[in-house]
Amino acid sequence: MGDLVIGKIINTTIVSWKIDINSAYTATLHASTVLDRSFNPLKDDIRRHFEVGDIIAAEITAFNRTRDPVLSLKGRGLGKLRRGRIIEIIPAKVPRLIGRKGSMINLIKNETNCRLIIGQNGRVWMSGKTLEIELLIERLIRKIEKEAHTSGLTDRVKELIQEEMKNLEVS
Repeated sequence: MGDLVIGKIINTTIVSWKIDINSAYTATLHASTVLDRSFNPLKDDIRRHFEVGDIIAAEITAFNRTRDPVLSLKGRGLGKLRRGRIIEIIPAKVPRLIGRKGSMINLIKNETNCRLIIGQNGRVWMSGKTLEIELLIERLIRKIEKEAHTSGLTDRVKELIQEEMKNLEVS
């Protein structure tokens, strides 16, 4: 519990949303946790907040094998993700993408001036200033995923970013 995930709204009920979190389980986001005021399902239409197809960053607050995961949007950076792109990686590679003490993700963010959210479910949301930068970030993430087991990866990624960013400035 407490894992950050990136999910896609796949269904709406009168009191909640069903979320695809790239898992065998479908997660639930209760309307009462999203709306700050008292929620009345007879008066309030929750579709005004999220629609099927919307992408969200959320935290898992409850889960056991007898019940689907329950999500929350209470927390910094959580909520609906606008613009940007999503890619999926193998969830086991997420720690390498983040890096020791956040070193790899911070390297990518700082060198490309982009926003990145990495879900523990293997989904990565990115938003760069241009499509070219987002495509570069995707190539970097694929490289990290493929070469996660090799040494010197951070240095190779840094060199590649600097080289590619120079090329983008020239274009």
